[in-house]
Amino acid sequence: MTHNQRGEALDILRLATEMTPGHDRQKSALRVMILGIPNVGKSTLINTLAGRPVAKTGNEPAVTRAQQAIKLPDNVLLYDTPGFLWPKLSPEACGYRLAISGAIRSAVIEFEDVALFAADYILKTYAEQVLTRYGLDERPEDGLALMDGIAAKRRFFKRGGVPDLHKVSEILLTEFRSGKLGRMSLETPALIEQETAEAQATE
Repeated sequence: MTHNQRGEALDILRLATEMTPGHDRQKSALRVMILGIPNVGKSTLINTLAGRPVAKTGNEPAVTRAQQAIKLPDNVLLYDTPGFLWPKLSPEACGYRLAISGAIRSAVIEFEDVALFAADYILKTYAEQVLTRYGLDERPEDGLALMDGIAAKRRFFKRGGVPDLHKVSEILLTEFRSGKLGRMSLETPALIEQETAEAQATE
C-alpha cells in the first residue's frame, strides 16, 4: 500500500467519527465493520488502519475465516469479516468475472475454463495491451488462439509439443490480478445492462 493509499485508508476513521457526531467514546467503543467480496484487501486495509499486522492476508480468498475484532486507538473497535458473495450469481458471466479477479477460490472452478473466458474478453476489449505484454505480432482469432500464442512465446509445452494451457492459465490470471497486463475493467454498466436483459429474456 502506497503512502497516499495509506492516507486515504486512515480517512475512514475520520469519516466514521464525522458520521457519529453524538457518540461518546468515553462510554462505549465506536464499532466499525469492514465488509466486501473475498480477496479484495479487507485484511490489508485493517492492518493499515491498525498500524500493525493484526489480520491475516493472502492472495487467495477465504483467508479470513471468522469475524475478528481489533481494538484501535481512540476507543475504536474494528471488525474484520470473511468475504461474502451473493447466494446466486446471475448472469453466468458474473461468476466468471469474480473468478478471474480471484474472489472465488481456484479449487471450486475449472481453472482453464476461467482463463479461456478471460482470454476471450481481454482479446476483445484490450487486444493491444495483451499483444504487447506477450510479444504477439498478430491478433489471434479468439481466446484459445491467444492462449496458444502465449504458450508458444513462453515455451509452455507438454510432451509432443502440445501447448500447456494450464500453465498459460496460471500466467494469464496471475498477471491480470497483479496488474501486469495494465489497467483493465472486467465489466461496464452497459455490459451489465445487456447481460441482465439477456438473462431475463432467457428466464
